[in-house]
Amino acid sequence: MLQQQFEHAIIVGGSLGGLMMGLALSRSGYAVTILERADSSLRNGAFIRLHTKPYSNSEIERELSNLASNGNNNVEAWSAIQERLLNAVAKPGIILQHHTRMVSIGQNESSAWATSEKEQTFKRDFLIGADGYRSIVGVI
Repeated sequence: MLQQQFEHAIIVGGSLGGLMMGLALSRSGYAVTILERADSSLRNGAFIRLHTKPYSNSEIERELSNLASNGNNNVEAWSAIQERLLNAVAKPGIILQHHTRMVSIGQNESSAWATSEKEQTFKRDFLIGADGYRSIVGVI
């Protein structure tokens, strides 16, 4: 039996988790589409502490850890981290689409898809939910 080769991913949710996942998949050779319901403005008011010690010696993990933390173990503004990640995803191989609220998702043996409130359907090999605690992805 031939093993299916996955090449294209949809990520529903373009906050820190979705951006990091998109970068990791892109650097692993996948084409990535990130769909985010909010606009492209940076989030204000929140702070986060990032720990830069990697859990493994993966080159991608080290690169993404340094990108997110800017090489520091300090408390940092969410917007500063988000801005670095947004700049990094603005590269070939990653499509980031704002103002795209997903209302339904589905899958079959060969693909997965998400449909927006504007009835636009995005169909790829697989779909990852990074859209928070009210995720629509958890309903499959």
